[in-house]
Amino acid sequence: MNPRRIHDLMRQNFPPVDLAAHDWTNVCEVAGLSVSRFQDLLDRHISADHLLVEVHRKLGAFLPRQEAIDFVAAHVGHGQIRITDRDFKSFVVLAVNGVAAGWGRDG
Repeated sequence: MNPRRIHDLMRQNFPPVDLAAHDWTNVCEVAGLSVSRFQDLLDRHISADHLLVEVHRKLGAFLPRQEAIDFVAAHVGHGQIRITDRDFKSFVVLAVNGVAAGWGRDG
């Protein structure tokens, strides 16, 4: 899946992020992403083995879970990173400032 297709899917299916409605967790340190904290957050919210990840409209991928975590670590701070399963049932957002939140669809 190319970045353009990822962007189209995210635009069509990723819900708007109500910043005040979520509990945000700091998942970054001075040196970059705290992989263990980020992985814990991801594990709480998304159980899928493959993840859609979008950094911005020209940078996104559909990756196995560990590769997705590495991809996020390499691009933290480059945009508001959106992560979801292929069914768009569970979501994680990593903001540019290093805080992240996750949630699932009701019902």
